[in-house]
Amino acid sequence: VVEYTEDYFRRSMDSSVSKLRTFINWIRKERSLNNSIVQKTLETNLRRIYYLALIGIPSHIAHVIMFWITDPSSSEEAVWRTGIIVVHSIHLLVSIAIAIIISIIRKQKHLSKKAVYIQYAFIVSLSAMAISLVTIDQYVTTNITPFLVLCLGLAVIFLLRPSSTLIVFGVVLTAYLLLIGTVQKEPAILLTNRVNGITFVVFGMYLSLILWNTTRKNLFQEEEIKRQQKELEEKNAELQRLAFLDTLTGLYNRRKWYEFAGEESLSICRYSTSGSVVLMDIDHFKKINDDYGHPIGDKLLKEIAGLLRKNLRAVDKPCRWGGEEFIVLLPNTSVEEARKVAEKLRTMIERTEFSIDGESIRVKASFGIASIRCEENSLDRAYERVDRALYTAKQSGRNIVVSET
Repeated sequence: VVEYTEDYFRRSMDSSVSKLRTFINWIRKERSLNNSIVQKTLETNLRRIYYLALIGIPSHIAHVIMFWITDPSSSEEAVWRTGIIVVHSIHLLVSIAIAIIISIIRKQKHLSKKAVYIQYAFIVSLSAMAISLVTIDQYVTTNITPFLVLCLGLAVIFLLRPSSTLIVFGVVLTAYLLLIGTVQKEPAILLTNRVNGITFVVFGMYLSLILWNTTRKNLFQEEEIKRQQKELEEKNAELQRLAFLDTLTGLYNRRKWYEFAGEESLSICRYSTSGSVVLMDIDHFKKINDDYGHPIGDKLLKEIAGLLRKNLRAVDKPCRWGGEEFIVLLPNTSVEEARKVAEKLRTMIERTEFSIDGESIRVKASFGIASIRCEENSLDRAYERVDRALYTAKQSGRNIVVSET
C-alpha cells in the first residue's frame, strides 16, 4: 500500500509539473506574440488618441459653456455644476496638450518610450474624468452612464495587451468603487451602482480581450501575406533571372541579348546613332577541357564572364553566345571604338593567370567586330559580318581582333 501510494503521488507530481511547464511555456509564447505587435498597436492607439483629443476639445468647451451660463437652483446643484465645469476644464487642457505632443511624436519614424507614457497618461486622464463625473453626478442623480461609456471606450478605442487590460480595468474599478461611496450615501443605490460598475468592467475587459485577439490575428495575417508576397516577388525575380540569364556565367542569354540588340537597332535607325557588336571565342578551349576537365572549364568560363562584366560599361550588354563564345553589344559605339574595347579585353585575358582549383591557367581569345546598320534584318546581317570577322581572326593565327570587311 505504501509503495502504491508513493508511486501514485510521484506520478501525480510529475503530471502536475508537466502541466505547469506547459502552462508556463504557453504564457511565454503568448507574451512573445503580444510583444511582437506592441509597436503597431501603439501607433494605432496614438492615432486614435489624437483624433479623440481633437474631437473632445470642442465637446469640453460646450460642456463648460452650458453649465456656466445656467444658474443652479440649489446648493447641491451648484456644487454639481462647479464640479462638472472643473473636470471638463482640466480635461480640455489635457486634450490640447496631448494633441500637440502626439502631432510631434507621430513625425518620428520609430516611437520612443514617450509614446507609451502619452498613451497611458491619456487613459489615466480619461478614466479620472469619467469617474469624477460619475462621482459628482451622485449629488443630483443615480446615473453612472459616464462610467459605462468609459468601460466601452477603454475596450474599443485602445488596443491593450491582456496584462495591461487587467491592470487598467482593475485600477479603474478600484477607483470607481472607492470614490462613488464618498458622495452616494444611500446604501441601496450605492450597492446597485457598484454592482453595475463591476458588470461594466467585466464586460469591458471581455470586449477588450476579444478585440486584442482579433487585432493580433489580423496583424499576423498581414505579416504573413507580406512575407508570402515578398517570397513570391523573389521567386518571380529568380524566374526572370533564369529566363534572361545564362545559368553558368550569369551573363545575358541569347533571348535577352536579342531583345537589347533589337532596341538598339531601332534607336540607330531613329536617331542615326552608331552601335557595334563584338564576338569573342576562347582559343583552344577544347584542349582546356581535355587537359583539366569540364568542371574547371566551366569555372574558367565564369572567371572570363566576370572579367567582361568588370571591364565593360554599364550600358554594354555581354552575353554567353554558346560554348566558349561570348558576344557583346556596345551601344553608341563605332567600329573603331569597339576595336579599342576588344583589344583591351584581348590583352587583359592574355595577361591574366586564372587560378582555379589549384591550377594556373592562361588562355587567349580571338575577336570579331561588326557594326549594326539601319537595314532590313539588321541583327542577322550584323551577326553574319561579325561571325565572318571572327572566322578571319581564327584563320589568321588567333588571339587577334579583326573588324568587319
